[in-house]
Amino acid sequence: MPAVAQPSPSSQVHSRFEQAQNDLKTNRPADAIREFQAILKLEPNNAGVRANLGLIAFTQANYQEAADEFRLALKIHPQLWNAQALLGLSELHLGAENDAQQRLQEAFAHVEETNLRVQVGTALVQLNCETGKLDEALDTTNALMKLAPANPDVLFMMYRLHSAFAANALATLAKVGPDSARLHQVLAESHASDNDFSGAVSEYQRALELDPKLPGLHFELGEAMLRNGVDEASQKKAEEQFVLALAENPYDAHSEFELGQIGFMRSNLPDALQHYSRAVQLQPQLVDAQLALGKVLNELHQSQEAVKHLVAAIQLDPENSSAHYQLSQSYRALDLRDDARREMSIFTELRKSNDSSNIVSH
Repeated sequence: MPAVAQPSPSSQVHSRFEQAQNDLKTNRPADAIREFQAILKLEPNNAGVRANLGLIAFTQANYQEAADEFRLALKIHPQLWNAQALLGLSELHLGAENDAQQRLQEAFAHVEETNLRVQVGTALVQLNCETGKLDEALDTTNALMKLAPANPDVLFMMYRLHSAFAANALATLAKVGPDSARLHQVLAESHASDNDFSGAVSEYQRALELDPKLPGLHFELGEAMLRNGVDEASQKKAEEQFVLALAENPYDAHSEFELGQIGFMRSNLPDALQHYSRAVQLQPQLVDAQLALGKVLNELHQSQEAVKHLVAAIQLDPENSSAHYQLSQSYRALDLRDDARREMSIFTELRKSNDSSNIVSH
């Protein structure tokens, strides 16, 4: 963490301050403390030195001593925002949550150093969550997401916050609509996330009974039916739901894609081709549809046309191993051997990488 403040221009003070900073860089905090204390004999009201002594105490988890030093620094110079932030964090460790929250809230708007700002924001989010101020916690987390979008702690807070909002909304929904279509839709999604697709189908069907015009239900029911079984009877029932979904919304690319999947499972390649083509036409950014269309075109020996869609799929998702494999097959059919070898090599490397990731995750 950088110095909290700079020294005065006095040559002796400046020299000692530089020595103290060097001591800190070389992990000699005791020597740094001696230098800072020597400066205080020359300049008792040096706010920067007080702040740095507070910083040393803070890093050593001496939070009471840190708080005392930061308060002295802020009494001299109230706008030392790093000191303000660190005082708030010290007070938090000491159990003075009310004082800490007010101080951290004020400092958060001014602290510029990224790591300290994340630390302050994280503490604020935790305090706001404990007091039920979820909206304020979300505002702070959104600010942190802009500042540090790849920070695991920030991502974890965002996940926990949205989980809390979801739990609160579900509890309220259960109170105000205990047998509503929306509640049964939520219950269906919960079953599906647990791979209980039979339970999901039952809940979606109940939701449709209660509100046949609820948008998206036919697609979700059809999807659950397909995940529950791929036999002809299940395909037929799912197909009916996707057709109903398209009757409600003719621009539903996802339902067209699922109808293509059913056609492919039935080995009805012309039917699959028709639906996949329509899905791609409606939503060119749908990677699965581009890949599936390329695969069917390969099966139909239309390799040149397949290349166009497989390249599009790879542009959308460069690490899609299946797209690279299918593209290698297209190039092979077109006797483009170097291109085929390149894509097969990429496919092999991606598969190895995925296999390694699976081993680590287990």
